[in-house]
Amino acid sequence: MNEMLGNQYFMTRKYSLAFEEFEKALLSDENNLNIKKKLVVCYTQTGKIIKAKELFFDLIRNDINIVINTDPIVDDCPCPDLIARLENDLIANKGSYEYHVALGIIWLYCDADNSLQYFIEARKLNPNDSLLEQIVNVLFLHQKKINKS
Repeated sequence: MNEMLGNQYFMTRKYSLAFEEFEKALLSDENNLNIKKKLVVCYTQTGKIIKAKELFFDLIRNDINIVINTDPIVDDCPCPDLIARLENDLIANKGSYEYHVALGIIWLYCDADNSLQYFIEARKLNPNDSLLEQIVNVLFLHQKKINKS
């Protein structure tokens, strides 16, 4: 029930209501990757960047393709629109660690190379973030595999 309601809120882009329902749904289905993918997006849009980063890492450390293979239409992924909106604010947020992390997360749903670039910028702004370092390493390993193919 919570997942269905969360999906309704997500489709109408009411992220603060959606994340509450998705969090409840995860309590009874903690391995539901679809909920986690949407919850990460909700967290980025509601200013919960630390939670977004932690859950994002949880998703990609086991299988980065869970995020990369997101289909914007089938999965109702708002990421292309979110990226456009966030990148319009680039000048105002250029020095913001949270801004770069949010864009790094959102970009992985669409393009791994752009995602990596935003995470590298975030790492420059906060070089002591060990979780961010792990995310960058996962993305580098993925890029390395792609380049070998």
